Amino acid sequence: MASYNVKPSKPVAVFGAVGGMAMLVFVLVSGIGRGNGFVWLWAVLCVGVVGFNLWAAFSKRGATEVVEGRPAGKP
Repeated sequence: MASYNVKPSKPVAVFGAVGGMAMLVFVLVSGIGRGNGFVWLWAVLCVGVVGFNLWAAFSKRGATEVVEGRPAGKP
């Protein structure tokens, strides 16, 4: 069974990381001092988005999906 990795292009992954950083800055600027855990939950989510996109952009094994296929003639 053949398989291949699917990953986003480097510009798309970098754009996603920049968007995640912008969200992180917005959350920290607007949410610091409110005293609730929801701000920190959003901050952790944004850090995860940035890390995942940078990993997908610059890692050799940065595949976001593995597709397995069968040969065309076999069920």
